[in-house]
Amino acid sequence: MKLKIRKWMKDGLTIGENVSIENGCSIDPSFPWLITIGNNVTIAPNVCILSHDASMKYSNGKTKLGSVNIGNNVFIGTKSIIFPGVTIGDNVIIGAGSVVTRSISGNSVVCGAPAMLISTFEQFREKNELLLCNSIRYDRADVLNNNDIRLTMKEEMRERKFGYIDYK
Repeated sequence: MKLKIRKWMKDGLTIGENVSIENGCSIDPSFPWLITIGNNVTIAPNVCILSHDASMKYSNGKTKLGSVNIGNNVFIGTKSIIFPGVTIGDNVIIGAGSVVTRSISGNSVVCGAPAMLISTFEQFREKNELLLCNSIRYDRADVLNNNDIRLTMKEEMRERKFGYIDYK
């Protein structure tokens, strides 16, 4: 994946600091210079970011181009698709499997196909803070190195079905 990212950047993709682009992501290889990614962004596995749409290629001989601008502090859930001409504001969460066809205002949480507003960023944070108070927390180092997870911890995680990984 790192080789792909370097190639996209060489071809003009702009990426900020602390950006995580997970395996299987596709950033439009035809027009990567039309895509800008801000700081503190996570792009989950198998996300597709498009800066062109060739659907009219055979009907009228045209391909639509549109820049994609992703703000700061953004999470894009797995298997989401971002269409050309979309701007994603700061502090945005895009749920898994979303199809983003229109720009998203900052401080928003969206989900669906097409992506629709489901809450503000602050409402999402407050809701999850309440859930966090009554849930088990796992240390990042203990659970993200899959080979070293103790069997008892795996069993505990299965039984609880819900918990949080602490990144701090």
